[in-house]
Amino acid sequence: MAFLRRLLFYAIGIGLGILIVLAFFGDRDFDYAYGPHARVKKNFRTKVVDSTTLVQPLLDLSKDSLYFRAVVDGRVALGASEPRKEPCGEYLVRFSHNSYAYKMVLQNCDTVKVLRLEKDID
Repeated sequence: MAFLRRLLFYAIGIGLGILIVLAFFGDRDFDYAYGPHARVKKNFRTKVVDSTTLVQPLLDLSKDSLYFRAVVDGRVALGASEPRKEPCGEYLVRFSHNSYAYKMVLQNCDTVKVLRLEKDID
């Protein structure tokens, strides 16, 4: 009986601890961007997009556009990118959308600009 009583106190303590942690920290949206590809894509997701460079309707900012697919599902080709280019770095992002492969070159300044978008033949 002593073991069951200790187990009950343990379960109550764990439950109260979880409630206290949730009360202090609440529901947070965590975005783990530890790798270099994830950090670059997170940077593109959080910056303002220069909409004057977007070609409608392919590059609008809706969730089924090519820009959204590139930033969310794309793979940054760091070997083909020039992150230290002056005045702003350029990144090549490869992605697929509607069974077509694309490559997009994005310029990373104060805002994100789409420099080129073309079908990837490679």
